Amino acid sequence: MRPFGGRARGRARAATPRRTDALHRPPGAVERFMARIERTPRRRLYVILAVVTWLCLTLLVGMDTRPIASLGLGTSVQDYHLGSVAKSDVYAQRSVTYEDPVRTEAARQQAAASVQPVYRLDDKVPSEVEAKARGFFEQVGEIRSSHVSEDRKVSKVLDAAPFYLPRSAARSLVSVSGSDLRRVERDTLQNLSDLYRATAVAGSNLQETSPSVITLSDARLRLSQAAGHETPGEVRSLVSILSRDFLQPNYVVDNAATEKARRQAASRVRPVTSSVQQGELVLSRGEVVDREKLAELKALGKADSTKPWTALLGVALVVSAEMGVAWYFLERFRRRILKTKAATRLVLASALTILFTAVARAFVYFSLNPYLIPLAGFSILGTILLGPRLMFLLVVICSVNFGIIGQNDDLLTATLMLSSGFAVYTVVRADSRMDLLRAGLFVAVVMAVVTFAVSLIGGAGLHVALRQGGYGLGNGFLSLMIAMVMLPLLESTFNFLTPMRLLELSDPGHPLLQQLLRRAPGTFSHSMQVGNLAENAAERIEANALLARVGSYYHDIGKIEHPLYFIENQIGRSNPHENLSPTLSAKILRRHVKDGIELARSWGLPEEIVEIIAQHHGTTRIEYFYRKALEESQRSGEAVNESDFRYHGGLPRSKEAGIVMLADSVEATVRSLEKPTPKRIEDIVNQHINSKLNDGQFDRCELTVREIHEVGDAILEAMIGFLGPRIEYPEALPPGKPKPEPTKYSK
Repeated sequence: MRPFGGRARGRARAATPRRTDALHRPPGAVERFMARIERTPRRRLYVILAVVTWLCLTLLVGMDTRPIASLGLGTSVQDYHLGSVAKSDVYAQRSVTYEDPVRTEAARQQAAASVQPVYRLDDKVPSEVEAKARGFFEQVGEIRSSHVSEDRKVSKVLDAAPFYLPRSAARSLVSVSGSDLRRVERDTLQNLSDLYRATAVAGSNLQETSPSVITLSDARLRLSQAAGHETPGEVRSLVSILSRDFLQPNYVVDNAATEKARRQAASRVRPVTSSVQQGELVLSRGEVVDREKLAELKALGKADSTKPWTALLGVALVVSAEMGVAWYFLERFRRRILKTKAATRLVLASALTILFTAVARAFVYFSLNPYLIPLAGFSILGTILLGPRLMFLLVVICSVNFGIIGQNDDLLTATLMLSSGFAVYTVVRADSRMDLLRAGLFVAVVMAVVTFAVSLIGGAGLHVALRQGGYGLGNGFLSLMIAMVMLPLLESTFNFLTPMRLLELSDPGHPLLQQLLRRAPGTFSHSMQVGNLAENAAERIEANALLARVGSYYHDIGKIEHPLYFIENQIGRSNPHENLSPTLSAKILRRHVKDGIELARSWGLPEEIVEIIAQHHGTTRIEYFYRKALEESQRSGEAVNESDFRYHGGLPRSKEAGIVMLADSVEATVRSLEKPTPKRIEDIVNQHINSKLNDGQFDRCELTVREIHEVGDAILEAMIGFLGPRIEYPEALPPGKPKPEPTKYSK
């Protein structure tokens, strides 16, 4: 990919020598720095500029200010976490809706608790109950056969029972006969087996019953009833007690399935959202941060859960994408937006972008309202200095970056982009400081309205939105003040052409024009007249009329060096060209273009005016001395080199330079006429247009053929209007002669 811009122009500027005297001022440090930038190879400069811009924007947008605050520099940005104590009151700078973790968790717990337990039939319970019962009866048999007292046997039976056993029942187990004990064991096991085969037994907390499942209490009742009335009372009582106590539920809760069902129920609960209104007090000073407050702070970007390095990586990727878009934009439209001083303009664009990004970071760092970030001031400055196309791109980039700096505030991005984009197209036609002031005030009002509207969109109440609108109005005024203060400084520092700068240069009281007036008054008068012609012609074809007029004022300042060699300054003086050869005379005349370029650059005139000075003669031939040289060559036989009689300033490129060239030549020719008439002036205008077209002087100019003829018509009308009818006054009579009869012109 070919880098935008070229090196030839920068080297040409650097090659121009500069003298230091009363008229030629030495270049300052800034001018030397700018010249060095223009001399730098374009590819190297653009790569360095892109890397520096990317690095600075990445650090400014993605930097974590907490390490700086820990050193005691500036305002401490508190890192809120669970259990921390607020050092100051925290207000919501925007309205947000966020997921409330406390309410969400409570809702999910409620959903999980509402899920009924999941039951399953445990086939192992009947066999386990039977084994436990047989083991108990074996222990009872061993206790009965032991040689201890009866009370001791009763105590051992109570200890062997896996459940609470009444003492009376234990005494019966010790005292009954062996056959009755065996009958108790058989009936108990049979009773339990019959129940388990008939139905499933669930715990007492079962809420939903079915015919195939009974609760534990119902099952015990059935066992008591099944003990039978035919059995002796003591045996029946033991069977009833032991059956009921050995009984265990075999319809049990499936813990894994129940937990899974509860998790599924909780997962189906949507997050519960809460909202914070703009201007609402989120955290009071001294308040402890709980989970709910921490969620609010995270939603507002006050508590960052993102790791600094991962956030910095994301910002680096975003800035890389922005740089890629900017590079493509400049490569695609460089000829439209970077016509002159491409390197200097890009350096200024990069510097302003970094500067205002640093300002945005400072606003957030010192806890100022982010809606006061003066991006509109950047838009005003950039539009005037860099042009609307490039500035709109920078506004979009800066708006995105400022939104990231402002805790990923999308509404802040929208507000800054709308208001600053509006500022671009409001200021683009400002031609004076007063126009700039009016445009800035209008931008401030628009900023207030946009901020108010965006606050309403964000959910803020009317009172809070009005307060935010006040911040927007303050932003507009702050932006206007920054632009008014910085614009003259940047104009002079970077030597950019702006309408305000043109108005300053159009003042005839400018020191350089005063030098022209004192040293070459005829040239000064000629320049003023050419300025009027060029301005009228530029207005006709909608070119930059102010640039055409100012360029005309300065187009002949090189004649200050040798004013008497130009006929308009020879009133009452001899012509020095009478004693010079045609070649030397042509060289002196050509010299005024080079001298004018040196003077213009030593006085810091904008490059657009320097180009008009360099191109106002194009490569036209100095016809008078060329013909004189041809006449002498016929007598001497020496060959005439035509290039010695042509100007070397280059063909006009801009419309304004072409207009000044035509107006200059026409005005000089008409001035030389003794009795100019409209017909003679028209012939001169047409002659100059045709000769310059045939000579190729407009080949590289932006003027079309139609526009060239319109320029000629405008110059013709202006010249006729300037000259008007002339009255020939009679010569004064010698003393003593009679006074002539009065005429109609003497009244």
